[in-house]
Amino acid sequence: MPRDPREEAVSNPSPMPAAEIDRIRDLLSQVAYILDSHDYDTMGAVFAQDVHFENPGRLVAHGLDELIASFKKIADPAVSHHVTNVLVTPVDERTAECVCKALTLRKNGVLAAAEYRDTVRLEAGGWRITSRSIRPLG
Repeated sequence: MPRDPREEAVSNPSPMPAAEIDRIRDLLSQVAYILDSHDYDTMGAVFAQDVHFENPGRLVAHGLDELIASFKKIADPAVSHHVTNVLVTPVDERTAECVCKALTLRKNGVLAAAEYRDTVRLEAGGWRITSRSIRPLG
């Protein structure tokens, strides 16, 4: 019989305090707000300098400067990003793996669904995304 995941959590406590997990969830939401505002110059508040970003067929960037430049080149960016079903798996006290679902709304009314897989790291200025891989759904 499969074990209850709650029992597993009790027997294997997270290496990360719950408050840090909440900060990581907030980080993922902050990305959506920055993208919605198209204020790409502030992406350093959520992405690490050495970020690797991959959205197959749309955008691949290595490093924060390249990521910002790539977003600025998007002719018709999405107008609204929605992040949901966020799961945070701590690796250690300063690193976590995240997966979530995302919905984006385009100006023409088209709604797109995707899965985001992120690696986050605690830096001097707070949590930053070091890697994001986007997989379109549907």
